[in-house]
Amino acid sequence: MPAALDLALIKTFLTVIDAKGFKPAAEQMYKTPAAVSQQIKRLEEILGKRVLERSNQGISLTSAGEILKEKGQRLLTLNYELLGDLRENELSGQLNFGAPTDYAPTLLQKLLPIFQTDFPRVLPNITLEPSRVLRRRVNAGTLDMAIVAREPGTNEGSELWTEEIAWFNSTLNGDEPARVGVLTTDCVLREHALHHLKESSCAFDLVLEAATVASLRDAVEAGFCRALLPTSMAERFAPAPLKNSLQTLQLSFCLIAGPRFDADTTKKVSAKFRRAL
Repeated sequence: MPAALDLALIKTFLTVIDAKGFKPAAEQMYKTPAAVSQQIKRLEEILGKRVLERSNQGISLTSAGEILKEKGQRLLTLNYELLGDLRENELSGQLNFGAPTDYAPTLLQKLLPIFQTDFPRVLPNITLEPSRVLRRRVNAGTLDMAIVAREPGTNEGSELWTEEIAWFNSTLNGDEPARVGVLTTDCVLREHALHHLKESSCAFDLVLEAATVASLRDAVEAGFCRALLPTSMAERFAPAPLKNSLQTLQLSFCLIAGPRFDADTTKKVSAKFRRAL
């Protein structure tokens, strides 16, 4: 009797393809590259064929790998659909979902697969806008759920993650006043920046107002100004604290939901998001 295919091995294979390598796939799956390589080896032993060619240039699919990619994805999709059909009280139907524009690439990469794997009966309709716009849309009922930056001093929603925000400047010097860039949008990060500048009594010139965090980061990298940035988006820079300032700032993100979903459902979804993030 032919050996049954292990869906976990197929999922590993598809992850390696999507990530374009064993090491990035291992990071996504919280495994070692050796463990991922061993799973691909086991899959090839079951199939009796090589599915990936390895070289110094990376990986490529064999003819058998091309077939496995197409039909393996169908197998996983059918598996998720079956689980969704048999689960009680499962989310289903169209879900109008919002996420902050500046975090869109990371969030969509990590969260969209969750809709497929854990909520296969959901059809997500994604909106990318600033947090305060998303919050208004949830309150108005035009969005069902959204990830937003939590307002200071509140405990809204179900917390997903918290990260430090800090001042960054790629060309530190002693010149005064400081050249500063801030966001133009009505948002928590802009308010933090302006408030922190006032509290620090630092002399500054506002030389840039940008629509996105990415634009602020680019301006810092170009040496044009300093800016208050989430540390996850400024990993290649060293923090450059303002003079007379010792305060550490935090930015928290949470999942909020409209009246369509009760608190238990929101917590269930947020728990799955936290594990992915």
